[in-house]
Amino acid sequence: MANTADRWLDDATMDPMLMADFERICGFGGRMAGSGQDSAALDWAIGRLDDARREAGARATAAARRVDVPYEGWVCDKAELLLMGASQPLACRPLLRSMSTAPVGLDAPVIDLGQGRQSDFEAAGECLRGCIALVRHEYPFSPTHLHRRRKYDMAVAHGAAGFLIANNLPGQGLLSGSSGRGRGKPGIPAAYIDRESADRIVAAGTGARVHLKIEGREREGSTAGIAILDIPGEFENRVVISAHMDGHDLGESALDNATGVAVALAAARALAPRIGAGTNSLRVCFFSAEEWALAGSARYLNGLPANELATLKLNINLDTVAGDDSLTALISGFSGLESLVQSGGALAGMKIGSYLPLMPNSDHANFAAHGIPAMRLVAGFDRPESRVNNILSAGDRMGVVRDAELRQAVRATCALAWLGLTAGDAQLRAFAERAG
Repeated sequence: MANTADRWLDDATMDPMLMADFERICGFGGRMAGSGQDSAALDWAIGRLDDARREAGARATAAARRVDVPYEGWVCDKAELLLMGASQPLACRPLLRSMSTAPVGLDAPVIDLGQGRQSDFEAAGECLRGCIALVRHEYPFSPTHLHRRRKYDMAVAHGAAGFLIANNLPGQGLLSGSSGRGRGKPGIPAAYIDRESADRIVAAGTGARVHLKIEGREREGSTAGIAILDIPGEFENRVVISAHMDGHDLGESALDNATGVAVALAAARALAPRIGAGTNSLRVCFFSAEEWALAGSARYLNGLPANELATLKLNINLDTVAGDDSLTALISGFSGLESLVQSGGALAGMKIGSYLPLMPNSDHANFAAHGIPAMRLVAGFDRPESRVNNILSAGDRMGVVRDAELRQAVRATCALAWLGLTAGDAQLRAFAERAG
């Protein structure tokens, strides 16, 4: 551990409750929004945030609270995929908010578009119209990654009748994710398939046809819970530490994102007693419906009064902060955050990488959209061989996370947050400088 004149970072890193919190969060299950697991986990987390509030003493007079915001809930009642002429069904899982097929299903030829880049869609041209586009999932944390929703949007724009996205890794089964389609918006039936099913379709040759059937329905009155703790400092400027509680039901959503929630709780415990005279204020937010195209944090931020929104000066979003021994801050186009990341690494005695372009793959993107300097701290950036490649799959379980990785993330989070909490007005404005 790095030498430091102040022992509090060492104490934060060795938080005795960190792993127990992580395991407890995983114990709620995959925590998919609308399942009830996410809500139960959020209520538990509010109690843990109140423990952090008590560490702050009399300064934090307001208890941790829960607010609920509406989002466009949806549920799939039936899904099936058959390769025409074959006897065994193919494995499939509809994307969240997929368009339903007609009651009889969709029979159409499949066109293999490889990775599904813009050049692949352009090469297919009019041949794609009325067909089902087959593309590949990619490791999500790399400079070359193209998000599934962008591929889905291109399939819709090019007139495809359906969309299949295959796991790029053999033997890992199905993945889970959102289409991003809003209620009443145009779209097409869309599903994940496993690598082996994609191989079977491709092996059937040009013109291979499949039968796809998806029956989904709106879940009326859906709400996403948000847990909020405010610890006031001397100044109203707020640093926001955020993480999302919801996940997918294939595994335990351990990496994505029990890691982020557990680390945020540990950081809150460590920072709370240090906030007061001479510091800015701290807000901790746990969002739900993040896996639904970031809907929960979008609704929350859009609903804040302008004067409250103006107090949010920095967002440190924790999402998948273990699964590899490297940490990178995705700084959302805010070049002013590069120095913060560098200084945070120096304070923590570790290397924290930074990546400048906006990657709208977690709740930090909604803060950035409001002009708030925002970063996502993530493990395994540009390391597809890491255990991070288990996210969105049944393999996203406690066993892929190591104690030392979580503790490293706590140390980095505390260092970054402390620099924000002790920054003056001019420094906070400098964080908001953008590239170009």
